[in-house]
Amino acid sequence: MPHALIVDDDPNACTLLAEVVRAEGLTIATAGTLQEARRQMAIRRPDIVLLDLNLPDGSGMELFQDVEAKSATEIVLITGYASVETSIEALRLGAADYLVKPIHAQQVKAILARLTRPVDLKADIDALRTEMRSLGKFGKLIGVSAPMQKVYDAIARVAPTPTTVL
Repeated sequence: MPHALIVDDDPNACTLLAEVVRAEGLTIATAGTLQEARRQMAIRRPDIVLLDLNLPDGSGMELFQDVEAKSATEIVLITGYASVETSIEALRLGAADYLVKPIHAQQVKAILARLTRPVDLKADIDALRTEMRSLGKFGKLIGVSAPMQKVYDAIARVAPTPTTVL
């Protein structure tokens, strides 16, 4: 199940976002400061971060550096003070989307639907790979021995790359 981290110092906004996110089937954690957000990220890596730009202990932009190492995490920046500069900076840093307060539930639902689809597909692919391994098959290859498992792992690592393998 995808996990979301909501980072906002406004308790009302946090509660509203939490209700919408939970209704979409994600687990949630909340934080009101950058420090608390970093602690929550250490506990469980979120798939999606809904991040307020202005926080008591700094700018939400600072969290991008922490999330960058966890590249599978998508960040949606939220602000009540929209500007062209902040939106460009957020997108340059890799934000998946940019919302301006007041936030409407339909906007959040649309973003969550778009961002959770790859997470769900990855989980399905991992489950199918595990099932194939337990059957001792990988494509047309058959075998359950430890050396064959190493071959399957190597195939799985190389398969998504544009590399020719002999």
